[in-house]
Amino acid sequence: MHAKKVKIIYFSVIDSNAKQLELTWGKFLTLLFTSFLILLFLVSVTIALFTDFYQNMALASLSKLNKLLKVQLSDMGEKIQQIDSQIKKLENVDDDLRIIADLPKIDPDTRNVGVGGFLPINYTSIPVGSDELSQQVFTYGQVLDKMERRIELTRASRNEIAEKIYEHENVMRHTPSIRPLMDGRITDKFGMRLHPILDKMYRHAGIDISAERGTEVFASAAGVVKGVVTSYKLNQGYGKYVMIDHGFGIETLYGHLSKVLVRKGQKVNRWDAIGLVGDSGLATGPHLHYEVKKNGKQLDPMQFILNTE
Repeated sequence: MHAKKVKIIYFSVIDSNAKQLELTWGKFLTLLFTSFLILLFLVSVTIALFTDFYQNMALASLSKLNKLLKVQLSDMGEKIQQIDSQIKKLENVDDDLRIIADLPKIDPDTRNVGVGGFLPINYTSIPVGSDELSQQVFTYGQVLDKMERRIELTRASRNEIAEKIYEHENVMRHTPSIRPLMDGRITDKFGMRLHPILDKMYRHAGIDISAERGTEVFASAAGVVKGVVTSYKLNQGYGKYVMIDHGFGIETLYGHLSKVLVRKGQKVNRWDAIGLVGDSGLATGPHLHYEVKKNGKQLDPMQFILNTE
């Protein structure tokens, strides 16, 4: 019995002649298996080539993105350094302003609020895909957050300075600082003296400034009229006088007036006319008796007079 064979008939495309090939089943199976192996090899090689190609494309794209990120981080680092330099200038100015406002300087540790410096990085030396880039992004985020806190601290300091300066200006407005008379000579100073009428040693609680009767007397600082006295006994006390409460524990008294120009509770400013020079009360002639008290203690008015001439 003859072994079974496989007959393969094929045609030539050129001359259309039919040809045939006879193979035994063993050879046919061997040929089929070999063809399958060749096809499998070709498919594997093709997949490997395409995979490698796409991987290279992905790596190229990642490398391009990485280089762009390096450039952006480099620009960010320069901008952060510029901002840090500007903040330091603001802090230096703030220190100067605090000195002017008589406030203590903010110590460097408080200024830094935990800020640590950052070192510029040579980004070209960082390999593609390095975690150092991600770490630097995180570091820059921390630096910017601390810069924001430094700016906020400086802003709070400026508000404190503004309040202190306003308070200082307010104190200055309410602190006696001028002669209550434009002209006139100081005839008696603060302290112990021989009373010109009683002929005894008495403590003089203020200063006496002689001037013509009717000369305007000015408030030496801003304040509120605390008291007005227009009724008095002949040859006794301060006669007609005005008391002004300037706040901050400071009060002034203007005695021996011939006329009072203000009323109790009235607000006055420095250089406002409050009365006229006279000799009411116990006085030898027209003059102004001027006193300054702070927290109830009588002080030498000359310490508060800046325009001594």
